[in-house]
Amino acid sequence: MRRWPKAVIALCLGACAAVMVARCLGDGRDDPSDTPGCVDGPTTTGIDVSYHQDTIQWAKVRKAGIRFAFVRVSDGITFEDPRFAANWDGAKQAHIARGAYQYFRPDESATAQADLLIAAVARDRGELAPVIDVETTGGKTPSQIAAAVRIWVERVRSRLGVEPIVYTSPEFWRERVGSADLSSQPLWLAHYTTECPRVPSPWTRWTFWQYSKNGKVPGIRGTVDLDVFAGSIDELIRR
Repeated sequence: MRRWPKAVIALCLGACAAVMVARCLGDGRDDPSDTPGCVDGPTTTGIDVSYHQDTIQWAKVRKAGIRFAFVRVSDGITFEDPRFAANWDGAKQAHIARGAYQYFRPDESATAQADLLIAAVARDRGELAPVIDVETTGGKTPSQIAAAVRIWVERVRSRLGVEPIVYTSPEFWRERVGSADLSSQPLWLAHYTTECPRVPSPWTRWTFWQYSKNGKVPGIRGTVDLDVFAGSIDELIRR
């Protein structure tokens, strides 16, 4: 058997370790920032969570390299997430930037849903703008969904003085919301692909990208959604 120099062996072991670390946060795919053409410049890694992740050890999450988290407030007005307060406070203590999100129900009052989220962050608004999660129709037409989303966005903007973020997928926005123009709002795009995500018209770029729903992160039992921000941590906090 050929005897390899110790320096070469050490180099090979180091390279293998780097590959394992790069993949440990995902589901066997590379980090999206490694995909050519997806984003220019630095990116920042994050997650989004709800009660489905149960008790989270936020200090371990921070140590794993996660720098931001979107935390669910509620599913419409009928189900307030029982882990919101614990996740909101836990992420803060771990020095992870936070944004609140709400699973939006177009068949429920948009104003009531917005007010529920506004009340949830009244004592502590977090570091990131609130998110409206648009991925169900509630039996409504595209124009009705778009109108309801606009009501929610305007309500949150007027009460909190920030520009809310819209979360959706390319297909849903095109087919179920009729490609309505809310491109003045930052886009959080859900698209699970090994290539660059498709940005739904009329947006031309994504601000956040949810690229996996099967991520593994130390401090979280089971799987978790993985996200990336198109920019540095300083740019993220300045938003």
